[in-house]
Amino acid sequence: MPKKILIVDDEEDMRIYLETLLRKAGYEIELAINGEEAFEKLKEARPDLITLDILMPKKSGLNFFKAIRQSDESADIPILVVSGISGHSEFFDEHAKSSPTVFVEKPIVPDTFLSQVKQLIGD
Repeated sequence: MPKKILIVDDEEDMRIYLETLLRKAGYEIELAINGEEAFEKLKEARPDLITLDILMPKKSGLNFFKAIRQSDESADIPILVVSGISGHSEFFDEHAKSSPTVFVEKPIVPDTFLSQVKQLIGD
């Protein structure tokens, strides 16, 4: 059974790009446009990995990240933070140290990105 990845990003172009890249690599994909929708998706099914944008409406990526890292049910889900903000990892310090988290800056290099996904997901 293919591993499931939840893509959380408010930019439609980025969701389509990541979805296409990851589906071609053999992963099952769920999509969410913000942190609120991502929480609903987490209630339905636990993904093997989450790709997460930082700047989003409603519930930001940082707030979503902190909330799931504080929950026993989701604290161990690997997260790949994808952002156009350089130096963004400093905002995640206290929660990223104790959990599987990788930071990727846009623009994404497909081979590097897929390698990081495989490393986090255990493929």
